[in-house]
Amino acid sequence: MLVLLDHPVPTSVEPLLKGPHVLHRPTLGARPGALRGRALARHRPDVLLTRSVPAAAETAAWGAAAGERPLVVVLLDRAAGPGGARGGGARVRRPPARRLPGAGPAGSRLRVTVCPSAGAAEPPADLYARALATAERRFLAERVGPVLAGHLGAVRPEAASVVLVGAGVVNLLTGLLLLRAGHRVTFYDSGPDPRSGAPWTSFGCSRGGGDARMFTLTEADGYFGSPGGGPLPFAQPVKDKGWGLADLARLGPAERAWTEDNARVPGWLARSFTEDVLGYNLTSDRLWRDLRHDAPELFHGVGLREGILRIYSDQDVLEAHAGRQRSLTGRDFEILSADRVSARHPALAAAHRAGAFVGGLEVNGFTVQVHRFLGAVADAAERAGAVFHWGRLVDALVPGEGGAPDGISCRDGGTVRADHYVLSPGAYGEALLCGTASAGLIHGMVGVWLTLPDPGRGLRNSLKITRSGHTAADANVTVTEGPDGRSFLTVGSGYGWTGADPDNLDPTQLEALHAAVDDTASSFFPDAFDEARRSGLLERSRRYCVRPWTASSLPVLETTRTAGGGLLLITGGHNTGGFAQAPVTAEAVASALRGESHPMHVDYHPNRLRMFYGQKDARLPE
Repeated sequence: MLVLLDHPVPTSVEPLLKGPHVLHRPTLGARPGALRGRALARHRPDVLLTRSVPAAAETAAWGAAAGERPLVVVLLDRAAGPGGARGGGARVRRPPARRLPGAGPAGSRLRVTVCPSAGAAEPPADLYARALATAERRFLAERVGPVLAGHLGAVRPEAASVVLVGAGVVNLLTGLLLLRAGHRVTFYDSGPDPRSGAPWTSFGCSRGGGDARMFTLTEADGYFGSPGGGPLPFAQPVKDKGWGLADLARLGPAERAWTEDNARVPGWLARSFTEDVLGYNLTSDRLWRDLRHDAPELFHGVGLREGILRIYSDQDVLEAHAGRQRSLTGRDFEILSADRVSARHPALAAAHRAGAFVGGLEVNGFTVQVHRFLGAVADAAERAGAVFHWGRLVDALVPGEGGAPDGISCRDGGTVRADHYVLSPGAYGEALLCGTASAGLIHGMVGVWLTLPDPGRGLRNSLKITRSGHTAADANVTVTEGPDGRSFLTVGSGYGWTGADPDNLDPTQLEALHAAVDDTASSFFPDAFDEARRSGLLERSRRYCVRPWTASSLPVLETTRTAGGGLLLITGGHNTGGFAQAPVTAEAVASALRGESHPMHVDYHPNRLRMFYGQKDARLPE
């Protein structure tokens, strides 16, 4: 993507303009007309970021050079305050331009989005960061939208057969929604039935890790830089406070390219991506509430616990997160001192005395015991008519006419065909996704788990612990219940990158990750930790799961046509937010199978980052 910026900017804005994606020509805006028109024709930008809409002659020159591409303009309007025009699709009407030979009516191709200032007090750098983000979103929508419309326009909205590959929490909720829409649903999963007592190592991420999942509004957050401002330490070993859990000798060019993609995302674009993800968390919050109202049976006996206590080791981080919660919800959040947290939650008294945290926030959210929840959803799906094939590994797409997918191939033999396909293989889909736009985007990130006894000493809410600078910097502590009704604390934390192969685990680094989570557990619950170690519970409860991550921190939702006129959809790469975003992902899939667009189809398009960088392999499937 190339943005042409045609006017002077304050010094504070200049760092945003570094790199190949912004061409700054500060004198053009003061001399609109032939000069700016020639610049538009010469540079053929994807977006013009300006304070004045191009005149017809400028549009004609730009349109002649740009071929059939839309002419996207982001108009900065400082006069438009909070009540003025909004970005994200508004178009300014222009007089019709003359028809250009071979270029179509250039004026009708003009797309003008107004990006107003938030007010006189807004720092210029914030205004221009929003303007650049608006430019990227409009560029994306204009490139992806017509292709997606073509895919969705071919869909017959009546009930159809749908094969779902992968039966983690995202696809299970998706399948349940499709069943309720009248579709005939069949699941294929390489692991055993999650309701069985099979060893935890035989399952994928949803069932293989600890029996706990959390929803808050800041799940699936963006991961773009270390606290020191440098790139994330993917290749630095966990034992050295890095994120590298893989055997480094087995990493290759694909892994280097993936980490480079993460490191070179500009700060303004990283913030934009994160805003998109957190926006879907807000939608998911509503959908989770709707699901609990409409299907309360899914939440009976699954350890549902309301409210999350967030605690922090650093005051500045605590205050920043309080501000973030305010910006997401529009309401104020009281910062609780460490004394008040300890008084409300006596189980944290020892951690308080040791100075392990400075304070906390009580935020909206909930936790469930995800193993039980998976069973409840699978039961509901079977009652609604779903067919499950457990222990059936789907390892390839079967190409049809023109190379479009025309079925799925199971390793134990046979081709399966349906009207539509929904693939959600987690971190285990490298072979299955070969040939799709999603191929190579999803790598593995290990998180580890342990369980402590909870002697009922006053932990009223599940916790989210932030330990700045620690190897296990972010930990979830979920209050769970054993089969005999006893209470436990399930602790999950850690970042251990495996590269493209989720089985590429260095045992030494895995042990270092376990040790880091042990340190968090022993620092916050010393008595319970000692008891777990003495009884053997600590060692018995240790396990890990491999979460699907992307370099962009954006999840993936790919939509393409099959040879039979149906749709192939790929969902995944939710980083730490697959459970959190499961309902809105299901909604986006269901919309596609009705032939209707959903904003997630564009925002989570697998080629979003590639198109921004202008990579040759970012062409869109027809």
